[in-house]
Amino acid sequence: MLGLEGLFAEEGENFERSNESSNCKPGLPPPPAKRAKCGLCGISNQGATCYLNSLLQTLFFTTEFRDALFSLGELELGSLTKRNPGVKVRVIPLQLQKLFARLLMSDRQSVLTTELTDSFGWINNEALQQHDVQELNRILFSAIEDSLVGTSGRHLINQLYHGTIVNQIECSVCGKISEREEDFLDLSVAVSGTSSLESGLRNNYCDTETMSGKNQYRCENCHKLVDAKKGARLRSLPQILTISLLRFSFDLIKMDRYKETGKFVFPTSLDMSPYEEKSDGGALYELFSVVVHQGGAHGGHYTAYIRDADNLGQWSSPEEGSISVLGGQGSGQLDVIECDSPIELLQTILNDAPGKCLCMDRLGGEITKKTGVSWNKRFKRQYGPIAKFILKYDDKFLFDQSSNSVSLKHYALAGSSAPSNQNKEKVTVSDHTQTLSESAETSRPPSPPPPSGYCWFHFNDSHVHPVRQQELESTFSGKSSAYMLFYRRVVDQSRNAGFDGSVPASLIMEVTEENRELQKQRDEYEVELNKLNLHVHFSDWYTVSGGALQPRDYQTSCLPLTLDRRQNVTDLRIAVMELGGELVPENFVIHTMRELPSGYHLYTQLTGSEEVTLQSLGVGDDSSLFVWDGQTVDNMTVEVGEETEPILLNIAPPDGGDSLIRGFSKRMLLDEVTNMACEEFHLERSCVIVQRLVGKGDQKLLAFTAEEMKTPILELKLNNGSEIFIAKSSEQNVRQVDSSQNLKVKFTVTIENRCQEGDGPRQIVQLQALSTDHVALLKTLALSRFGISEILDGGRLRLEHDTLGLRSPLCDEIPLSEAGIGKDSKLVLEPGQAPTSNQITVNITTNSVDLDISDTVEMLVDRNQSVGDCLTCVLNRLQIPDQSWHLRRTNWCGEAADILTDLDSTLEHSQVRDGDLLILEQGRIPPKGFISPEIWLYPMLDTAQQSGKSGFLSWLSTGIQNLWNTSSGETTAGNKKAALLVGEVEVSLDATLDDLKQQVMTLPAINELGVPMTDFLRIRVIEDGELATVLKGGSQTLRKLRLQSCRKLAVQILPQEENLTANHIVLEVCQRIPETKTYAPGQELVWNVSQGATANSLKQVVADLLLIPVEHILVAKHFPKKYEWLIIKENQRKSSGKGGKKKTPQKSNLRQSPYHIQDGDVLGVKNLQYDPLSHEDFNTEEDEQGLEELRRIVEEKKKERDDKKTRKTGDFDFSDKKKRRPEASLTIKVDDFT
Repeated sequence: MLGLEGLFAEEGENFERSNESSNCKPGLPPPPAKRAKCGLCGISNQGATCYLNSLLQTLFFTTEFRDALFSLGELELGSLTKRNPGVKVRVIPLQLQKLFARLLMSDRQSVLTTELTDSFGWINNEALQQHDVQELNRILFSAIEDSLVGTSGRHLINQLYHGTIVNQIECSVCGKISEREEDFLDLSVAVSGTSSLESGLRNNYCDTETMSGKNQYRCENCHKLVDAKKGARLRSLPQILTISLLRFSFDLIKMDRYKETGKFVFPTSLDMSPYEEKSDGGALYELFSVVVHQGGAHGGHYTAYIRDADNLGQWSSPEEGSISVLGGQGSGQLDVIECDSPIELLQTILNDAPGKCLCMDRLGGEITKKTGVSWNKRFKRQYGPIAKFILKYDDKFLFDQSSNSVSLKHYALAGSSAPSNQNKEKVTVSDHTQTLSESAETSRPPSPPPPSGYCWFHFNDSHVHPVRQQELESTFSGKSSAYMLFYRRVVDQSRNAGFDGSVPASLIMEVTEENRELQKQRDEYEVELNKLNLHVHFSDWYTVSGGALQPRDYQTSCLPLTLDRRQNVTDLRIAVMELGGELVPENFVIHTMRELPSGYHLYTQLTGSEEVTLQSLGVGDDSSLFVWDGQTVDNMTVEVGEETEPILLNIAPPDGGDSLIRGFSKRMLLDEVTNMACEEFHLERSCVIVQRLVGKGDQKLLAFTAEEMKTPILELKLNNGSEIFIAKSSEQNVRQVDSSQNLKVKFTVTIENRCQEGDGPRQIVQLQALSTDHVALLKTLALSRFGISEILDGGRLRLEHDTLGLRSPLCDEIPLSEAGIGKDSKLVLEPGQAPTSNQITVNITTNSVDLDISDTVEMLVDRNQSVGDCLTCVLNRLQIPDQSWHLRRTNWCGEAADILTDLDSTLEHSQVRDGDLLILEQGRIPPKGFISPEIWLYPMLDTAQQSGKSGFLSWLSTGIQNLWNTSSGETTAGNKKAALLVGEVEVSLDATLDDLKQQVMTLPAINELGVPMTDFLRIRVIEDGELATVLKGGSQTLRKLRLQSCRKLAVQILPQEENLTANHIVLEVCQRIPETKTYAPGQELVWNVSQGATANSLKQVVADLLLIPVEHILVAKHFPKKYEWLIIKENQRKSSGKGGKKKTPQKSNLRQSPYHIQDGDVLGVKNLQYDPLSHEDFNTEEDEQGLEELRRIVEEKKKERDDKKTRKTGDFDFSDKKKRRPEASLTIKVDDFT
């Protein structure tokens, strides 16, 4: 179907890939999931191949097609592994055989179609471009027919799918019937205006059209125009009847596509005899596949409902069957969790959610993503809406109406090894499952299962699940509606007895070996999935300081230990004793451990019987464990548990000395914290008060009340890094804090180590610092914590901004406050030289294709260095010997801005700041007040005045042609003509246009042509590679002509003298070739607008140029950057009347909005005598491709913005730039087998 390539953008097809990425151990790709319980296999989506998957599943369940394909052996098709001389390898049928064999026997949830699409010749990301399934049906059948030429299956498609339509015209005078036969693969039925399939078929193949009046028919027998009846009938019907429903239409008013979503009913049993020319009684068909399109006219997704006529699958009631859910990362399960009820389904999903809570919309999306089917389709009929279901079981779920969110009260993950909790939970789930079943039985009796051979399944890419036949009614209308119907002729019901198993032995062996390898991968994956990499810390290596555990040496504070999460605590204790040896106390206990800003803290003690696994105790991968005697560390008592978790506080003394920075238990009272601070500062407790900063901007110190002093610090909303000030009670309780006052309060910064090699996880530490500390001190502390003794060039720190990314390297000599480092700042440590106080960092890039610079080059330069010296450093760094280059500044969004023209000015005076991006461009900077543009020789366009090529140009054209033949030119974007670089001139801005032309005439290439005088030259500005403004007025200065920043000028040699004024506009006129999307070569038009720049005036001069009557032309201006044409019309405006006078109409000025006609514009012209249709369409194929590219870029940017909003990243999570999809057309390449 032509023109539908861009109709279907992918919507909702990414759930499959997101599952694969979110339900695996980081760095451990999971093996393919096992085949679903229904016994049928899905097909993986390669990115945008849902349309292909739906059609392939339909072909697979077409028994006649599948058996015929399997009956073809290696002698006819060849072999993909063995090369038989004289036998051509027919790759597409062989890959279809392999795909069908895997769909039958492979033990996986879904199979890949990569090998099949490769055999189609899809090697340029065609799998990322969606197409119309009706178009694919015709192209794929054509490819199969071409691939089976010369084999016993050469008539396969013809025998199964081909039918014949006969178009008849009957003369009402003589009765003669004229016939014309047409072959068809599928019957197209319009949805608009019809309510059912039978009605649509009746309109097409029963009703006739009367040809009368101006539409009379010329009868060959009567030799004159006569009234006649025109109609079509079905002469022969295929065994498999394919019906394409035409659901997409075009709104001529809105000028946009739309989808017909009205109700269109189709039967499961179809009698085609009323539509046949001659019925033989064998025209009864049964529906076996419905391809559904979900979405609108500009985007969608394909699925298929297919009847299992061969009983390949195991059908179960959609309401009563178990629910397969892809397992979460921490489940310890292999890919799939089986849930027995919707309660357990919701519990499983919420258990994997952050905080075990999801909003209602997100929960519905997760159900669809995890199971492949929505709540409404699977459960609503029996259990009602999901919101009411959750409210009904409030003992399991907590629904917050204010935030519309659902959270989990308590739940033990399915498959957990903890018997006590699990058994209790199982009883609860079973009770609820029984309650659900009883409730369903009392509310609605269960429907009986369908008879053998009439079980329906829904195929949604990788997901397959059983459905009832009644669900087909949901595809009659709406956004999710039927798009293709497949019927099978009813011949013998015994044909559907089952699959006869006629798979080639070689394919059986191949798939069996694949299944064996798959099971091996699953076994290995299960071992890796359950592997725990633990960090074991021993008490002898720790001391208690600052209210938390602190390692004596960060480099030797723990030992690695690897266990299986299914092992128990006894296994862990044995492994710890073997690992630690003498470090393990005689009576030891093991606690979970976590690093906090104040140090390390202990949480849960690991105890239990042999049946209690590490997984059930919450021990995850990369956990830290602490081994000690359970009482003291370094002869000091250690508090454990979450309720005693320390909070890091900065307590400043009254005399401005060093602050007390340590952790305090969050249940500790503020009064107890104050007592400890007073002991540290040697202050009398009764003589001090405790204060905190409040407000924003000019903050104030506010004293805590007596009630707050008796409150735990957690309830006071004090968190890590909070500042507290101790003041003497004689001082004012509340005083203004000067922003310049240096309060010695430490804050926390996070530093990531990027000096380590490899792709593994990077080290991250949190350090305490004062705003007065220098960057060098912070770098030294980081090197010590990371255990780095040597680093290239001493190393340097960079700030990492959440939005702007990595900033420039920081100078070691400045304080943290000047460097912009404050509370919760994120930094990175990397190899490299840190800048000095006089140095800045500049980033250099270039647009030149001659330089191999794939990324931005970072350089340290002196801020007092001149622009010329900086340019020399850049050229030396990039090893460019040529000095004819210059630097250009950029604006805030990285676009080219002003050129750094003053080479003697310093970088600081030129406003080059630290971190600025500079563009290196080719071209020498001229002296101040001069310009040095390149001069390009452009050919003239054809004009009516030039047709004879007489006079001056007749003897000059030979010289110009020779000049082009001996030199290398370039093709311009706008004129499609070769342009030739003839040199460069240096001219003062105070020189006139005539002076510039005189200098151009001195260039060797122009001088040799013998141009007699400057009036034969036309100088134009080149913008974006296209000819633009024509310079007019020989006495005008170049400064007045605004050529200060001009880099390129075009010169054209004229056939006659020219003296243009400001009232002349030079245009290019292209006449459209009728019934095509192309234009004739452009002609030049010089339009004099001294009498007004009106539309009628322009149309008249265009008509005179092209010799077309003015009433028969239509003119439009081209906007190349937008790939659009704007039709020029005479729109009259009303001038404002004065003194009560009526407003008089004013003619439009095409130089103003919206046309802005100016030099260099391209005008398209249509001759309505020969091109009467599609008046509004001026687009070329290049325009349509450009528009599609612009739409794609907009969609990608929108999607990228949406991804940034929804993506949850860590502190140092940097994503690669998204790759753009290349355009791809729907073609299948087939070798020649004739």
